[in-house]
Formats: sequence, C-alpha cells, structure tokens
Amino acid sequence: MVTAIIVGAVIGFILAMPPGPIAMANIRLGLEKSRKDCAEFAIGTASMDMIYCIVAIFAASAIHSAVDSYLVENPIVSIAFQSIIVAGLIYFGFTQFRANRVSEIEFQENPQVSSSKFIQNLKNKGPLFLGVALALTNLANPTFVPSLTIMSAWVHKIGLFPNSFNENIIFSIGFGLGNFLWLYVLSLIVIRNRHKLSNSSILRIKQFAGVTFIGFGGFIGYRLFMFTNWAQIFKYALIF
Repeated sequence: MVTAIIVGAVIGFILAMPPGPIAMANIRLGLEKSRKDCAEFAIGTASMDMIYCIVAIFAASAIHSAVDSYLVENPIVSIAFQSIIVAGLIYFGFTQFRANRVSEIEFQENPQVSSSKFIQNLKNKGPLFLGVALALTNLANPTFVPSLTIMSAWVHKIGLFPNSFNENIIFSIGFGLGNFLWLYVLSLIVIRNRHKLSNSSILRIKQFAGVTFIGFGGFIGYRLFMFTNWAQIFKYALIF
C-alpha cells in the first residue's frame, strides 16, 4: 500500500505540471486570491483527477491482463510500447523550452466547454467548484484519459505494486494527492512572489516542468535499458 500511494503521488505530481488551463487558472488565483482559495481549487481538481485515475487504472488493469501473455511472447512490442512512453515524456519536456513568452491565450478557458451551463454554474460556486469544473474540461481532450490509461498500464507492466483492487484504489488516491501537492505548491510560490511575478517567472515554472518530465523520462528509459532482457530481444528479432 505504501509503495502504491508513493508511486501514485509521484506520477500525479509530475503529470499535473504541464501548463494548461488548470495550471494557469491556479496561477491567476494565486495572483488575485488567498491561500485558502488556492487550496480549495487544488482539492477540486485533484478530486476529479483521482476519479479519472480510478477509471484509467482499472481499464489499464483489464488491458494488461488481456495482453500480458501477448507481450511476454512478443518482447519487441513490449519494449516498443515502453520506449514510446519514454520518448513522449522527454519530447514533451523539451517542448517547454521552446516558447520565449507566455501568451494571453494560455490563460483563457477551453472554448469547447465554456458555453456549458453546467460548467458555468460550477465555476460560479467558488474555487472548489471552479477546480471541479476545469477538471471536467479534460474530458473534452481526446488524449487525456487514453494517456492516463497508457501510463497506468506502464505502471502495471513494471510491477511496482501488486495489481489488486485495493492497491489500484490506493494508487489513485496517491495520484490525486500528488496532483493536489503540485497545484498547492505552485500557488504558494505565486502568492509569495505575486508582487514580482513576471512573464519570465511563469516561463521558468514551465521550464521546471520540462526538466522534470525529461528527468522522469530519463529515469524510465534507464530502468527500461537496465532491466530489459536484450539477449531475448535480439534472439526474437533475428527469428523474424
């Protein structure tokens, strides 16, 4: 259980870093509101992300059980799957260094869901429900849940904790906790520096997220390189 919640918290913390509507709304709250408002906002988004993670981890569990024997028999497919995750994380990390300014559009809401009366009503009920509302907008992103499912499948693949009902729930709670921690820490940084926070400061936050993604991808890549049975991979490749 301890391992599951720690792994979930680390992954939740890292995956919450990409600058987007939620992160930018969090920064804006830090600039304009109090620490309590920021904490409520972080709780709202983290609660929804925990629910998303529960869905994703059980979907990944079912997928893993269905294809596990196939991956064992086809190690090249397995290593390709994990390599794509590594490459994706590192690529995303490097993209955070491209921009030289933060555009105003990054602070705007998702136009696909801004017209929803339900979403608007939630936003008007305070920071907690604003966090829930913005987290709901992730459903408009066709890559969000699949990406989370792929990451959850990778967690099962490397066997960091037992694939059981209780462990999966604990992992999801940890994921939500990690999400909350990043948003709350980010808001504290903004609040403490609100009078001197500039465009370059926000860019440094983005770059910190980029470095973290590169490091996380590098760690996964190192683990993949060190623990892969390369003799089996080369043998299988020569057969085909």
